[in-house]
Amino acid sequence: MNKLSYTLFIFVLGVTILPSTIFAQSFQSLGGQHDSIIVETTPLHPGPNETVNINIQNYSTDLDRSDISWSLNGKISSKGIGKKQFQFRTSKVGSISNILIVVVTPEGVSFQKALNIRPATVDLIWEAQSYMPPFYKGKAYYPYQGVVKIVAIPNIVTEGGGTISPKNIIYTWTVNGSINQEASGYGKNYIYFKGEIPLKAGRIEVEVSTLDKTYIASNQTSFAPQSPEVVFYEDNPIYGILYNKALTGTFHLKDLEIKITAIPYFIGTTERNGSGLMYEWGMNNKSTGISSNKDNLIFRQEKGAEGVSLISLQISNPTEIFQFSKSNLSINFKGASSEVQF
Repeated sequence: MNKLSYTLFIFVLGVTILPSTIFAQSFQSLGGQHDSIIVETTPLHPGPNETVNINIQNYSTDLDRSDISWSLNGKISSKGIGKKQFQFRTSKVGSISNILIVVVTPEGVSFQKALNIRPATVDLIWEAQSYMPPFYKGKAYYPYQGVVKIVAIPNIVTEGGGTISPKNIIYTWTVNGSINQEASGYGKNYIYFKGEIPLKAGRIEVEVSTLDKTYIASNQTSFAPQSPEVVFYEDNPIYGILYNKALTGTFHLKDLEIKITAIPYFIGTTERNGSGLMYEWGMNNKSTGISSNKDNLIFRQEKGAEGVSLISLQISNPTEIFQFSKSNLSINFKGASSEVQF
């Protein structure tokens, strides 16, 4: 979670009490002309079981010479001349920490400020809209110029133990430092992000809040783009594509022929076939002239010859110029050079 500091100005005149709920805190002040206090909390949005630092300042009162006391949930925790800082630890989600700050100035004028902190959290999960083969157990990577879906999962519990539905929360999304007004709003718990040129990592921030701003939490995540990968597999006539064993380096052909299928990991498509991808096959540094949408080739031995053939393939996405990958594979034929069937 991103840790930031936040400076809050509160001005109160006479004996007027002004409750203010800012972020995960609410403030109440009572005092006169001295009561123009700057309250700074770190982190900005305290979470559960987290250390919180509070600092106060005042431009009309010399706090360094004032007697300042800090009470936590009705008990004085810290007191002394010039005690402008206070540190405590929040409790679980659904709890409330009541902070009371009492200041007695050198002139004998006293005023106080109440601060209520309600910890909440929000998790961010993201999923790249890129291709993965069936039964792949890993996470889909975010390719250059790719699309990512980010979902916010807030955890806001009231003092009574009730959970606030994600549908009843306001989401403010920030993309690379700029608020996305279109994606932000009531119940909008997800956002899509598309990689740009020049290529750089994406940074997404979200702030979630209840309608009355009694509860607020924030979080951020980032993801760096990377190139797709091409992996070769044997396409068995009986068992299909053998995903359990990739063909790498030099492959020794023991049968008369083999069908090799290329899988484009993490390229910007959800379907391997019919996705518009271009397959450029080469053999021994020469183009095969095979159709650009063919993702597999058959290699067959000929009698009375031996040799090693270097197979190359570049897969590219014609709609995104930085989405491409190239891979090579050497096939050692027991008694032949090779012949390509398609």
